[in-house]
Amino acid sequence: MATVTVLYPKGAKFDMDYYMAKHMPLVQEKWTQYGLTSWKVVNFGPEAEYCVQATLEFASMDDFKKAGASSEAGEVMGDVKNFCDKDPLLVAGTVQGTS
Repeated sequence: MATVTVLYPKGAKFDMDYYMAKHMPLVQEKWTQYGLTSWKVVNFGPEAEYCVQATLEFASMDDFKKAGASSEAGEVMGDVKNFCDKDPLLVAGTVQGTS
């Protein structure tokens, strides 16, 4: 299993309504075929270094790499400008343990 964390920086102009209603359903629609199994979104308080975090779970790191290299990735990443005025930071890793 692989986890991808997407972090949006503090101070970004961020449209949470659009993100939840349009962007995350788009991510699910486009990347489920590449092994996306689940996602969650966290809204941090004003004191945090980041304003929003999305966590995407993939069946494997290879699946995430396929999603990221897919033609659908352009559509997913191209949508960022519709809800945020800053680029996100993406951090991906292989899950080593869980409870």
